[in-house]
Amino acid sequence: MPTFDDPMKDAAEASAALRGLAHASRAFDDPADTYAVIGELLAGVRSLRQVLGQLAETHVAASGQARTDEGDPLIGRAFAYAAADMLREAGTVLDTVEFRLDTASQHSGRIAWHPKAPPDPGGSGPERTTARAGQLTLTVWADTPLGEHQRYAYRIEDAATGEAVEGRDLFTGAGAPVAPERAVRELAGFLSAAGEARQYAIDNPGTSPENAGLFPERIAEAARVNADALSELAEPGPQPPDAPDAAEPAAGRRWISVVFLDGGEGDRMLDLIHASGTDAAIEHLAGYDHGEDTVRDALANGYVYDNPPRGALDRAATKDVYTLTYSPFLGRVSLLREYDAVPDPELLGIDTPAPAARRAERRAASASQPETTDWYARAPRTASPGRGVAL
Repeated sequence: MPTFDDPMKDAAEASAALRGLAHASRAFDDPADTYAVIGELLAGVRSLRQVLGQLAETHVAASGQARTDEGDPLIGRAFAYAAADMLREAGTVLDTVEFRLDTASQHSGRIAWHPKAPPDPGGSGPERTTARAGQLTLTVWADTPLGEHQRYAYRIEDAATGEAVEGRDLFTGAGAPVAPERAVRELAGFLSAAGEARQYAIDNPGTSPENAGLFPERIAEAARVNADALSELAEPGPQPPDAPDAAEPAAGRRWISVVFLDGGEGDRMLDLIHASGTDAAIEHLAGYDHGEDTVRDALANGYVYDNPPRGALDRAATKDVYTLTYSPFLGRVSLLREYDAVPDPELLGIDTPAPAARRAERRAASASQPETTDWYARAPRTASPGRGVAL
């Protein structure tokens, strides 16, 4: 019980009460109780604001009694004034805290909490897939798509500390849903990136790595500790013959790189994908395909692949003979085309395409011509200066 006249006893009791509240508020049986707790905290912050002001006034009023351990009154008085200044600044910060709590109380007071839905006795909820990576347990399950963008919910548990975090922002691209095993791999890839950012921040104090905010710091630290296991989990394994990835090519095909964009250009293309979908992006990037010139450049530079190159964090989509791979996480976009294949003329925006059979004639004639034309004599477009055109 408060004494109202002994500041030391009342301060100790207030500290103990806050420790108890921190423990008790880890879980609420009824979420409606949060409104009352916020109200009590708001009253407590207002009282704390008054206490800070009174502490500052006491330091100033009694500054004449201030001494250092060596008995120096000038330095002692300077310390008293400095403490008073810091106490006043703390009170100013609490003004903002009071405003935020007051606003939160108003919002919380407008909520009509409904009873929690009983558990499904039939177990018909989404199926969960779990994988281990060192001390971490990763669990994913299909969640409601956002428009054409598929997503998974997830839970990450650290056996070493007992910490756990859940989220619903594991997006796995547009189009058909991906297998849960791939969702686990992508989650492991994001965790690996967070762990690397955490290690970089430790090695370079004062820096803010790009991926530092992917997960709470305690989970990022766990990802750093389990980096090797996460990297192994993020690597794609062999695909079963009866369940190929929708974006994987059929056996025997080869692919050439048409264009690779990152930085600002990659971000703009990702914005287009988000706004208009992957088909619109493929149609746009097909303008970088210069026909035989693109094939020749790919062969000369070694940008020919048995499968479209994809990282653990990449999404993929196909249209006609093109495959688009992109990573919202890394800000890069790549378009590849099936080697020795003719795109759909409508995809390229061409009204009168030349017959495919004439491609062989153009190959034979190219040796005697100073310039090589596109399949359909279309004016070529090039990537921006300084950007590569392959992975």
